[in-house]
Amino acid sequence: MLNFYIIRSDFLIFKGNDRLDLIHRLSTNDVNSLPKYGVRKTILTSDKGRIIDVLTLYNFGDFVLAACSPGNSASVINHLDKYIIMDDFKVENMLGTHGIILFHGEDIDRYVQEVTGLDFNTLTTEDFKILQSDGRDSIIHRYDDAFDGLIFIYSLEDEKYYFNKLFDEKLVEKYAVRETDEKEYETKRILSGIPKFANELNEQTNPLECGLENLVSFTKGCYIGQEVISRLDTYDKVSKHMIGIKFNDKLNGSLALQPKITLDGIECGFVSSYTYSENYGGIGLAFVRTPFLDYSKNYQIKLNELLINCKIIKLPFVN
Repeated sequence: MLNFYIIRSDFLIFKGNDRLDLIHRLSTNDVNSLPKYGVRKTILTSDKGRIIDVLTLYNFGDFVLAACSPGNSASVINHLDKYIIMDDFKVENMLGTHGIILFHGEDIDRYVQEVTGLDFNTLTTEDFKILQSDGRDSIIHRYDDAFDGLIFIYSLEDEKYYFNKLFDEKLVEKYAVRETDEKEYETKRILSGIPKFANELNEQTNPLECGLENLVSFTKGCYIGQEVISRLDTYDKVSKHMIGIKFNDKLNGSLALQPKITLDGIECGFVSSYTYSENYGGIGLAFVRTPFLDYSKNYQIKLNELLINCKIIKLPFVN
């Protein structure tokens, strides 16, 4: 069975001679070394080291296409504008122009070979390929998280064309293609410990708290928020950690309330994401303050006046 999921994302285009240099100086990862047709994720952080957004950069050589979180392109532009002084850097909001499909699951290698003519095993998470079909261009590359699938980026102007091509009736039947619904995706995301914008990635958290050390260069030098993040790492001063939680009951409450986590009656954290499935019961992602982290103890989720017993889990969950 082959699965697909429509990923919601905003897009920006960066132009100018300083297009990579500026992002390098404003974000956590080494961006200056990104080669043409390279893909790299980096995190925009505030001067306090808090998360503005995670950007996925696609370097076309003379411009950079950047994917950011849905509904957040304006905030990203506002953040960048604060630091553009004498730089040759222009940003264009491409909101509503492109779509992303994630393909994952069994037979993805055979499907990719049949649809694109490419060997799936030759595709990497570090570079992308441009596919040309009937005068249309699209982007493909390997996904870099637990879904281990294929990312396909296309122009929304060509959506009908690509949907007819990618979801041809014979292909759908041959590979048992089905859409991953929101609940399935959320369950997989939580089990895999993948943080999500607004829920986990926001201006109340920093990259180290969210387990995103792989997107932080500790050797490249200064960037906005670097001093704070380096100090947290050097002196092991991360104040809270993203962990998994498991519970038996359904949480019938708004996530906007950020249900609190308590240990022996003391508030020590909060729930950022949760879902309930027949296979796993209640699961979620949460942040617990470092002094209270003890995976052998029993915690409680406090939702209004309701107390729900839960266990905290090291990420990713063990299925």
